Amino acid sequence: MDQATATLVFAAIMGIGLIFWAYSLIKTRRIGHESVEQDLWKPGAELPGSSTTQSGERTIHGDPEKLSKALVRSLLQVNIGMFGSLYEVVERTAKRVVLKKTGPLVCNQPAGLYFSEAEFYFEPLGGDAVRVSYELGYDRLVRLAKRVALVIIVGVGLPVMVIVEALIWFLVVQNQDPAIRWQVFQCFQISHALWPPFLMIGMYSMGRCHS
Repeated sequence: MDQATATLVFAAIMGIGLIFWAYSLIKTRRIGHESVEQDLWKPGAELPGSSTTQSGERTIHGDPEKLSKALVRSLLQVNIGMFGSLYEVVERTAKRVVLKKTGPLVCNQPAGLYFSEAEFYFEPLGGDAVRVSYELGYDRLVRLAKRVALVIIVGVGLPVMVIVEALIWFLVVQNQDPAIRWQVFQCFQISHALWPPFLMIGMYSMGRCHS
């Protein structure tokens, strides 16, 4: 491979890597600050400019006392191995249930249970109809996802890109041996440091979408 081609390949790969790195940084900084218009999947109202809470309501049939007990029982029965129950009951009455997560935040989390706190209100509408209003909190999930992703992006991704760029440029692209210049494709190794932040972003999005 001639030096001009090696330089072009080097610039293309590192340029794409830089774009992915910048995109992951932008997506991470937006965690917890999505607008209402962006979160089209949310079933209820949302505080403008904030996405750390999710609220909504449903109308179901039954007795408020029995419904609140059934809700608490179903959530307390969810357990993950040695962690036992994921939630503790802060308050439970026929009209209101308040829960707080005590188990792991993201490890092996069942779908729909990524919220760290929740409040449910039961309002009789007449007959056996009951309006159930809820508010789910994601503050802990937002903090964890953002903190871990930023550490990977700044503490791992950026240094790896700089080191690989320097090594490939001076030892491969500038090498006088055309055969060695083919090793310029080793620049793709930076991908190992670029994908982990998207894992945290995906876990956050999945946790929100399934709740």
